[in-house]
Order: sequence, then structure tokens, then C-alpha cells
Amino acid sequence: MWCTDEIHDLTDRLGEGGRNVHEIDKARKRLETERDELQSALEEAEAALEQEEAKVQRAQLEIAAFRQDIDRRLAEKEEEFENTRYKLTADYMHNHHLTRSNTNRPA
Repeated sequence: MWCTDEIHDLTDRLGEGGRNVHEIDKARKRLETERDELQSALEEAEAALEQEEAKVQRAQLEIAAFRQDIDRRLAEKEEEFENTRYKLTADYMHNHHLTRSNTNRPA
């Protein structure tokens, strides 16, 4: 049979094992809580990143539209300039021709 010392030793071991299981269970719960908190923080960070990426994309679209508008307005001004230059050149040539014609006429 079992002697008293062996029973006492086994009882102590069971007590230690129970304490170890309890400590391991506490550690497991703490780690699960930490994991859940980290998962939540990651999800929040990913959502914030998506929002910032959307802001960047909107800004890029606005910049592209602004550039397109600037290019269009610049092309319009260049066309106005060319038309004005053509008209001034034509007026000059017409007036210069008339002036030369009038000076070449006999009086």
C-alpha cells in the first residue's frame, strides 16, 4: 500500500500542479486579452490608413482636374494671343500698304 509520506508527497504535487494550471490559465487569459486589444488596434489603424489613402486619392484627382483646367485656360490664352498677333500683323500690313500706296501716288 501507499505510505503516508508518498500520499503527502502526491498531495503536494497535486496542489502545485493545480496552482501551475491556475497560473497558466491566468497567463492564457491575459494573452488572449492582449491579442484582442492588438487586433482591435490593428483594425483601427487599417481603417485610418484607408481613410488617409482615400484623402490622398481625392487630392490627386483634384490636382489632376486643376492641372487640366490650367492647361485649358493656358491654351485659350495662347489662342487669344495668336489671334491678336495675327490681327495686329494684318492691320499693320494693311496700314503699311495703304501708307506706301499713298506716298507713291503722284500729287
